Amino acid sequence: MDWASAGDEAARILSGYLRIPTVNPPGNETLGARYLAGVLAGEGIESEVLEYAPGRGSLVARLPGSGELPPICLLSHIDVVPAEPEKWSRDPFSGEIDGDGYVWGRGALDMKGIGVLETMAMIWIKRLGIPLKRDVILLAVADEEVDNGGIRYLVEEHWDRIGCSHLVNEGGMGIRDAFFPGQTVFGISVAERGALWVRMTAHGEPGHGSLPVPDRAPERLIRAIQKVAQRKAEPEVLPAMYEVLYRVGQTRKGLERAVLTHPRAVRSVLVPRLMKDPLNRTLISDTVQLTGLTGAKSPNVVPSEVSAIYDCRLLPGHTPEAMLAELRALVDHDPDITFEVISELGSNVSSYDDPVFAALAAHLVLGRDDAVAGPVLSPGFTDSILVRPKGVNAYGIAPFSLTKAELRTMHGNDERVSVENLREGLRILFSTVVDVSAVPGVPLGPDKADR
Repeated sequence: MDWASAGDEAARILSGYLRIPTVNPPGNETLGARYLAGVLAGEGIESEVLEYAPGRGSLVARLPGSGELPPICLLSHIDVVPAEPEKWSRDPFSGEIDGDGYVWGRGALDMKGIGVLETMAMIWIKRLGIPLKRDVILLAVADEEVDNGGIRYLVEEHWDRIGCSHLVNEGGMGIRDAFFPGQTVFGISVAERGALWVRMTAHGEPGHGSLPVPDRAPERLIRAIQKVAQRKAEPEVLPAMYEVLYRVGQTRKGLERAVLTHPRAVRSVLVPRLMKDPLNRTLISDTVQLTGLTGAKSPNVVPSEVSAIYDCRLLPGHTPEAMLAELRALVDHDPDITFEVISELGSNVSSYDDPVFAALAAHLVLGRDDAVAGPVLSPGFTDSILVRPKGVNAYGIAPFSLTKAELRTMHGNDERVSVENLREGLRILFSTVVDVSAVPGVPLGPDKADR
């Protein structure tokens, strides 16, 4: 493989993909699905676009194997979050490839860039005529960013035709200087936190804003918010967290090695430091985040109901029901404070003692003394959380090595990905899929090997 040339081709395809407006809402993902279908058709790979609503299409394509093993799925989502063009250095939907070797656009990292790499991995397997012992299925779905509508539709209506045992999706990535300067840590997501979205409402007698009657709904809500804000998060280190810290520790010496490779030292020395950092705290504890307030309709009217919206994220093994009970206890079971569940989703976990995980981890660090790969918990949740109940081992990784500044462009301004990351990411993903899917010991023909 000429990875430089293959990466350049991926960058050109990504550039076109980024120019397609699939901002969610409203999505219009069918446009993106048809674009990828056209790329595949040019290589003789058939696909279909399945809509769960008008314009909300997901692409499904398959390279057939012998059936010796169950299929592996390569999953991405087509929709992207909105952008504020006036705050970007370039048009967020230009797909521009600049002179410094970056492809610009909303979705370059989350997650059209990964979707193109998955598409190109499938294309290169087809070009090289690699015989497969399992089907390789490409899924590019609608509506991941809002309601997970695309993957829900495929799981509920079409899973009998998909039925993969393993799935590679977003969720983790490589972060430079994550723990130590000069070291890149690739976190492969094996789990996402569950979610409880809840509306906390205070009730009281309405009245005129000019009459300062105490203990009406807004004041009751303020008191309840203050009580919830006093919640103390209890840390819990998951096995995956111990594992990735152990792998990082194996590359160090002295005290650093001693702390990172021993669970008791992790709990006593490292956990207190992790709890002080908002991002790291999400990896070892449940979180309760106030995201909005509603209820006031006029400045001179005290409403009878006002509400606070909370986004609660839960570690594996922690249930939405338990968190709801904790919230009620925090406000002392006040009868004037009620809770309404907006949405709830339990967490789930995939084993990292698995050949697909092992292949991903191996290729992420191949030839690099400065990199470590290990399992992590994703702070948010992805479409993977909806396929694991089908018995699927799902792993999340953007095979890119990013600075913390580049990472902040996801859902932010100036989102972009380097062509070098596309080249290296394609090598990692293609090699992983071939390792776990190809029939071993079958030589390629001369016409194939020369490509």
